[in-house]
Amino acid sequence: MKTKFIAFFALCAITLAGCKNEKSVDDLDVVKPEVVDDTFKVDLKVIVAKDDDFALFYTEDGTTDFKNEPLWTKVKGNPQEQDIVYTLPKDVFPTQLRLDLGLKEDQSDVTLKSVTLEYKDKKRVIAGPELAVFFRPDLTKCSFDAATGIVKAVVKDGKRQGPSLYPQEVVLQPEIEKLAK
Repeated sequence: MKTKFIAFFALCAITLAGCKNEKSVDDLDVVKPEVVDDTFKVDLKVIVAKDDDFALFYTEDGTTDFKNEPLWTKVKGNPQEQDIVYTLPKDVFPTQLRLDLGLKEDQSDVTLKSVTLEYKDKKRVIAGPELAVFFRPDLTKCSFDAATGIVKAVVKDGKRQGPSLYPQEVVLQPEIEKLAK
């Protein structure tokens, strides 16, 4: 009986001694891989009085031959500044951008406050008078006052033209390319 008691005691001691102060699997820190968004984004800060449709055209070959299908977005009229965000398709990195700021005939002037270019962890904000350094109006369709950001559509034969801002090619392309470095 005494031997059984000693054997039982020894077994319990070995069992308890074998249990180390280990952390539970639930308590371990999980290292989550950081997911990097590798889509190119263009964010416009605008004031648009009435509902309209805006488009972002882009090229990948350095030209301003905007023949590819643009990215369209519906814009709600709002007297306050609002963001219009375009996300380019995965694996697309633009070299030039064109902004088409509305189609509606009854739209009033559009105010462009800024354009933000974003790729991975880099961002470039173009705002105020600097907008004219990177974008120019299609003078057959609009005028652009970079000091105020006002884009005014041309009315030709009683019909409002859809305002477009084209890139200043030699300035915009190198700025976009900096985001990839």
